[in-house]
Amino acid sequence: MRLRQTRGVRKRYVEEPIISDDENNHEPAVVRADDESSGDGGDFEARSTKRRGRREDEDDDDDDDDYGDAEPISSDDDEDDASHTNSPPPPTKHTTTTTTSTTTKTTAAAAAAASPFPTRRQRSLPAGTSILQSRGHSFHSIPPYPLETRIVTRVYAGPLRRYARYSALRDTMFGPEHERIRVIWQVEVRFSGFPVLPPRWGPEEEENGVVRSPWVGEGFEGVQVRRAGLWYGEVCEQSRRAGEGEVQRGRGLGKEEGEGLMPREEKEVALLLGRWDRQKEYRLGQGGCLVTAQDGLPVDETDGVGEDRTPSEWVMDVGGIPLAVAWAPLVRQDLQVLAVATVPFADQAPKPPPGAAGRKHEAAAGTATTAEGKETDKKIGCIQLWEFVPQERQGQLPSPSTRPPRLLSAQFFDWGRPKRVEFCPVPLDSCELYGMMAILCGDGKARVIEAKAIEDADVPSFEWIESPIATFGLTEDYNVSVTCLTWVNINRVALGHSDGSVTLWSIHPRQLLQRVGVHTTYVIDICSGYPSHPYLVASVPVGGCVTLTDLSQPSSEMTYFPVPSISFQPNLLSWSEPMQGFMALYPSSTPNTTVAFLHHRYFCQARSIATGPNALTCISAGTTHPYTLVGCADGTVFSCNALQKLFKQKGEPMCKLRVFEHEYRPIESEEAREATGLRGAVRILQGFLPEENDDPRTEKRKEMNLKKKAARRKKKMAIARKKGGDEEDMSDLDREAELDEKLASRVVIHEPLTRVTTVQWNPNLQFSCWAACAMASGIIKVMDLGVVD
Repeated sequence: MRLRQTRGVRKRYVEEPIISDDENNHEPAVVRADDESSGDGGDFEARSTKRRGRREDEDDDDDDDDYGDAEPISSDDDEDDASHTNSPPPPTKHTTTTTTSTTTKTTAAAAAAASPFPTRRQRSLPAGTSILQSRGHSFHSIPPYPLETRIVTRVYAGPLRRYARYSALRDTMFGPEHERIRVIWQVEVRFSGFPVLPPRWGPEEEENGVVRSPWVGEGFEGVQVRRAGLWYGEVCEQSRRAGEGEVQRGRGLGKEEGEGLMPREEKEVALLLGRWDRQKEYRLGQGGCLVTAQDGLPVDETDGVGEDRTPSEWVMDVGGIPLAVAWAPLVRQDLQVLAVATVPFADQAPKPPPGAAGRKHEAAAGTATTAEGKETDKKIGCIQLWEFVPQERQGQLPSPSTRPPRLLSAQFFDWGRPKRVEFCPVPLDSCELYGMMAILCGDGKARVIEAKAIEDADVPSFEWIESPIATFGLTEDYNVSVTCLTWVNINRVALGHSDGSVTLWSIHPRQLLQRVGVHTTYVIDICSGYPSHPYLVASVPVGGCVTLTDLSQPSSEMTYFPVPSISFQPNLLSWSEPMQGFMALYPSSTPNTTVAFLHHRYFCQARSIATGPNALTCISAGTTHPYTLVGCADGTVFSCNALQKLFKQKGEPMCKLRVFEHEYRPIESEEAREATGLRGAVRILQGFLPEENDDPRTEKRKEMNLKKKAARRKKKMAIARKKGGDEEDMSDLDREAELDEKLASRVVIHEPLTRVTTVQWNPNLQFSCWAACAMASGIIKVMDLGVVD
């Protein structure tokens, strides 16, 4: 038995390109029968005597069997062997040859001698196969996963490389179809002149301006609106036939009763607005609002520097902690509606000490308790709808007006505090609705309710909801609750659960369509790729891998980012329609402050987009533009052009903008609260310059280089002092200190009510530059962030 030949065999981690073996061979491949192979016995015996380790007394049959068990020789081995010998490799017993005549052989030999290129060797093939069958796989089959015993399976071995930049990254990520590459190229060029904030131009602007999704067909939005109207009409008709009368049942409440059920805070808040060196103080109570200009001061005031007094934002106080906000998708252009889910401050107040002192602390905080100290009002939830009226601008998108926002209605229920609220992404104006809202309630279930349109009402409308449109939850499983939700389309909602599963529900008729065991731990966030990829659902667990699931084929279509992560903060996952991917907190097992982009086709490879100064609390990606808003625990809100950052050239500087900075200081003493009538003070700073948008790894490398430079600088300075010369510039040392302070700021703990709870871009086309930013202090800023230059 011969020795095993393994010389020259290389291990491959990726598939090699397919090399045609019959590129210059146009003759048909014929598999010879066993009896036909005896004609070449002489040549076979001559070649077989040259083999290493063969016994001289072995017969020809043993030789044939032994060669039949030999390992295939790779193309690299063929090249190595060709440099040592000119003889062809020994054939097997059932060898594959080509039937040719003597004349054909002579002609082929003459052509080969006349050709300037070397003759291609034909490699040996297994028995029963032809040349066309000898390739590793056909053109239309999926190559097998490159398993290797020395590496784990959590490795990406696809065509997209980490070092790919600009055109290579664009063509691989969005190609290879030329039409798709052309679309993303046009989107990039359209917003290339605006590095931090979106342009204030409409879709009619040819060069710049917000646009509808280029990844869906022409007229997609209109078709969805018509289908939504037909679907809602069918639901109402079936509800009438069943004798229920309305899809959603509720009863009206009086003004005093409704205001008593809303989360209320009697104390006011002191607002410090304006330039950082000349701020002014204002008082704001629950329901109060200020219309401010770009300098942060009210439009009817000025600091004497001559700024533009055009309204650019609203600052209002909702009297509670706004956990979630959502813009209603509307076709109408005369107003915009914002849904706000608030909870009382007492719900997240520090735990009081036991005993009488604790009950006194709860009473001072405004929490209703019984004689036993048990809370009685946490079952009541409230969703507020606020109206914002725009004003037209010549040749530009609408901007905020001087009219303050108005509370349209408030809807109450006894299902627990609302934690999440999302509008159905399809407008329902034709059904006399602002939209349908999916709400995550404190009892561990999700519900869908209507937001009815209100016309010309002098006072807000208050309604107690007795029965919603639909209720979702896994009631048959013990202690499994709904933890997050997202809309898939008009009649589909995807939910994440505490056991790690993801479910898909139909609203009408109410039915569980799918349940997929995606994770093994609590699902903290979920997001759908509507409108272009509605059934692609990304989910983030508390501990595990961030996963992308195709709900149209959940058993086979699933991928994940191959780094286990730990995440305790929701609202850190958002779909970017222009970029065809998800914006999320960079998946990591260690705390980080980086926003990552995960393309839906290459979800397992993340790209850094922006880095915050502190722990991230919320992310929002634009629907009609590629700009991303990031909120942090220290009260700062950043904005950047994510598409420009993704396709940046090596060495090209990228910028991000600190939109504003929010800081809250509470008044701890009850005596001081009663004396001043304030619950705390809020300072808002804005007007910052753009700053460098870099990721932490680059900053760490810069820090190490600066330390080395500092060490060399100290030696030069010591030598200069001895010689009596001047000291050199200390700018590098100052930069090192600044970088150290910046890195250290990421672990600083701030006042809990300073944090930004949620940010949301407006999804409506004409109001794409409007953004709602909610802070835990109860302040909500609705801003027009569009720029002209």
